[in-house]
Amino acid sequence: MQASLFPVTQSASPGDRRYRYYVCANAQKRGWHNCPSKSIPAGEIEKFVIDQVRGIGSDQALLAETLGGARAEAKARIKELEAEKSGLARELGRHNAQMRDLAGSVGSGGTATDRMADLLDRIRGVEQRLAEIREEMATLGRSLIDEKEAAQAMAAFDPVWETLTLREQARVLHLLVQRVDYDGDKGTVAVTFHPAGIEMLSREMAEENA
Repeated sequence: MQASLFPVTQSASPGDRRYRYYVCANAQKRGWHNCPSKSIPAGEIEKFVIDQVRGIGSDQALLAETLGGARAEAKARIKELEAEKSGLARELGRHNAQMRDLAGSVGSGGTATDRMADLLDRIRGVEQRLAEIREEMATLGRSLIDEKEAAQAMAAFDPVWETLTLREQARVLHLLVQRVDYDGDKGTVAVTFHPAGIEMLSREMAEENA
């Protein structure tokens, strides 16, 4: 039985040494009988996860697969944004055309003025969203790095890791690791990485080493 894990810190009594371990999420939510292994020491599981992260830079197949997933996600998102951008551009054109039509009838009554005020609000909203789309697309474009660049950056992970503070290490792992599954029957651990997280960390490390 495979189960997701989450961290717990506990001490036997005030002032005692604190013990960190990971507990089965199913056991916590549905009862301890739902998991073959109730908990495992934090040090063991974290060492395994860190070793897997270290292996990303040296495992070309894993790196290619993970980066390929990130690129696919980014390209799909860019396609969505392009479609939204085209629709908003058409909407903006309609609003501007209506504004021109109303410009000549402003003095004829309050209705035209109210309609123009409404159109101005709509135009501002569309322009703001278009700016957000352009910014997101630029960010997605910058995040796409090639395998060679990523491999070089991830190769620097090992010597850099030990120099990080505990908070920085936690941030890196949170960025890279999507979930950790432990199979109590087989005694195996599986790590699922965030494809975009690897892209982002590779970019950060490449910039620091530039």
